[in-house]
Amino acid sequence: MKNTLKVSLGFALMLLGLSSYGATLTVWEDLNKADGIRDFADQFEKKYGVKVDIQGKDSANHVYDVADLISRGEKTPDIFLIVSDRVGDAMSKGILAPIENMDQEKSHYIETATELFKVKGKYYGVPRSIEALIVYYNKDVMPVPFETLNEYIEFTDKHKDQGIYGLISKVDNFYYSYGFFGAYGSYVFKQNSEGEFNPYNIGLDNDKAVKGVSILADFAKKHVPMSVLGQEGWANIDEMFKSGKVGAIINGPWSLDGYASSGINYGVAPLPKLPGGTPMRPFFGVKSYAISSTSENKKLAEEFIKFINQTEFALKRYHRIAELPPIKELLSKEEITNDDYASAIAAQVEYADPMPTIPEMANVWEPMEQTLNSIIKNNEPIEAALDLGVMKIKQKIAEN
Repeated sequence: MKNTLKVSLGFALMLLGLSSYGATLTVWEDLNKADGIRDFADQFEKKYGVKVDIQGKDSANHVYDVADLISRGEKTPDIFLIVSDRVGDAMSKGILAPIENMDQEKSHYIETATELFKVKGKYYGVPRSIEALIVYYNKDVMPVPFETLNEYIEFTDKHKDQGIYGLISKVDNFYYSYGFFGAYGSYVFKQNSEGEFNPYNIGLDNDKAVKGVSILADFAKKHVPMSVLGQEGWANIDEMFKSGKVGAIINGPWSLDGYASSGINYGVAPLPKLPGGTPMRPFFGVKSYAISSTSENKKLAEEFIKFINQTEFALKRYHRIAELPPIKELLSKEEITNDDYASAIAAQVEYADPMPTIPEMANVWEPMEQTLNSIIKNNEPIEAALDLGVMKIKQKIAEN
């Protein structure tokens, strides 16, 4: 009977064009997130007669670690995680295999998520989760969130004598401040009709950028404590939020576990609107499953990703790890639309810009952080500071 079962499974795998019965599929999940898919991997093992080895590793390093293994001729995982802004870098390293079944599977996901992993007509990632900055508010300090930045500022003005602020953010960090740039139509690199980014068309010093940064600078100088600037500012922001010295902060999904475990009576909401009713447009990113270019189990890996991204399984994964899958059917489910956290992420992604996926993005962070600091701390004229920042970006791109 066992031999018959093995033959049947092996035949089924052959019909699917997958690796043979008894193969081992190695999957890198994010650190402390392996439990999010372990049950489904067990079901996959039973269905296909293969072994799935899930390893939890910091997803921020997956691309670099896989590239290093390939450069040394060592065995890589079959599946690993990649964030959308690393696609260009990963492609230049030659570590990604095209995912053939995405031509059929792409309709399962929201288009903005899949397109970030499309290069020259082929897909190199399968969306796992979407992320964008949102507002976390302390209900014991601020019972309900506000819709506009001006309302948060008014709250600060009323409570500043008590040492309590309305809304704070890491205003000197470009990732956290980009929402002010994007609000009025500024951009990092211009996209064409195919969604491709042009590294030679930079929009961080145009009139729209000046308008957004003018609002940012006024907010930062008058309504945000200087203690949040610099490297020590990261810890200070969290401490202010947890201790009730601020009603709301801007942060990402990665902060959810820490706030939940700290016992804060918190809520979540989309980012506030700027003057004129203009929504802030932060970056949004997509974390996807990718397949190593050196994997010997590419078809099996495709089938595994498809299997664990079934709507039912993806929904269970969301409840376990609180990372929202960009799956159309899932996002329309009542338990998601009634979930404040999921709704805040989904609503914000509608008003967000994709982080550029080309390698030149690596040249943007340092010059723009210097630019923001010169404006906020040194009172440099905004137009001149932005012009200088863009010039530095162009120089770095030319050098690299």
